Amino acid sequence: MLIDQSELRRGETLSARELPRMLAFAAAVADGVVHVKTASGASLRSDDPAFETQLQSQLGHPISLHEDQSGDNHDDADVLVITLPSVRALSAEYGAPRNALRFRPNIILDGEIAPFAELAWPGKRFRAGSVELEAAKPDTRCIMTTIDPDTLEIDPHFLRFIVEKHAQLFGVYCRVVTPGTVREGDEWKQIA
Repeated sequence: MLIDQSELRRGETLSARELPRMLAFAAAVADGVVHVKTASGASLRSDDPAFETQLQSQLGHPISLHEDQSGDNHDDADVLVITLPSVRALSAEYGAPRNALRFRPNIILDGEIAPFAELAWPGKRFRAGSVELEAAKPDTRCIMTTIDPDTLEIDPHFLRFIVEKHAQLFGVYCRVVTPGTVREGDEWKQIA
């Protein structure tokens, strides 16, 4: 995880809430190495001794890296699930298309699902691939929804709209009951 080393926030966890341009970066883990593709297209590897310096340079912000193995560095639950029917309905209500990635989901579902049906899922169990999940609670949305992941433009009115029209809720948090693998195209099936 990134730790802010700026004078006002030294030692605090740094996320796109504080530095929205981080959304233009992508990270993946392969063979125990973190690979970061930066906004400029550079590829960085965590096993490079200059990784932290290169990342700081690409971000244009003072940072340090910290390995957090506690698993507590995510939002409210293990997995966030949204549905494309809900994204399409919300976009129509708002009068402007919204990219599903604006909501930072782990799983995006499409198909014969009624818009906003996922808000009624808490307490139900689902299987996707070899993973079993239990829907825990609807996601109370934050300022991150105001940032377009493609352009990084900020629309402060969008969060206000979600608050007023949908009680600030969109998507559903799930906890992992049985770990496993989920792949694109796997069926989402209610099992309990």
